[in-house]
Amino acid sequence: MKNTLQLLASFCLVAFMVSPALAQKSKNIKSINEAHVVYKMSAEGGMAAALEGSTMNIYFKPDRVKLLANLMSGLVQMDIRIDNKAKKGVMLMDMMGQKKVVEMASEDLNKPKTNTKPSEEDIKYLNKYKKIAGYKCQEVQINMQGMDEPATVYITEKIQPQNMGEVSMMQFTGLKGFPLMWKIEQQGMEITMEAVEVSTTKLPKDAFDMSIPEGYEKMEMDDLKNMGGFGL
Repeated sequence: MKNTLQLLASFCLVAFMVSPALAQKSKNIKSINEAHVVYKMSAEGGMAAALEGSTMNIYFKPDRVKLLANLMSGLVQMDIRIDNKAKKGVMLMDMMGQKKVVEMASEDLNKPKTNTKPSEEDIKYLNKYKKIAGYKCQEVQINMQGMDEPATVYITEKIQPQNMGEVSMMQFTGLKGFPLMWKIEQQGMEITMEAVEVSTTKLPKDAFDMSIPEGYEKMEMDDLKNMGGFGL
């Protein structure tokens, strides 16, 4: 069970890394910088099978982003919220009833992670396209540190979150678009996250509320690192 939790935690963090911070605003493209994207996961092979049917919601607007992950039929839930303007964040985790919270300060969000960030040589744009959630997406192959096979990512340039690139925990900066699908293969396991809905309705301010609900035990960032699997 511990290894399974590490696997899903690692994947979710990768999911967060390859999300809003990726986009860098392109010229001459009318782009979306505020949206709610709903993803559904398919998984097979070994421990990954436990993640089949998991869901993830990403909300973003200029300077703010939120990720909600519901994994293993609700046994594990993650709620990550980042305020890039204030340079702070909060990570809420409910793992089979064990509720933990990590408060992230600017030093946690902006520590350099050059050892895991892919270089330009690790990113390959292919002349392959796929329509996902109503958007034409281009296939990108990304060589990731510690992974035997490259990650396959499908991006759209029509979605371009702004001012997220400074949040260094999101390591996949530099891509020219926002990912609506990605697939990771490792040690016989295959996990795919694909967008099933993109809503561009204006998000309410309280969607990014940073307050911590009752019942959560505080955990330090170092304790989170020692859990393994988070890549922090």
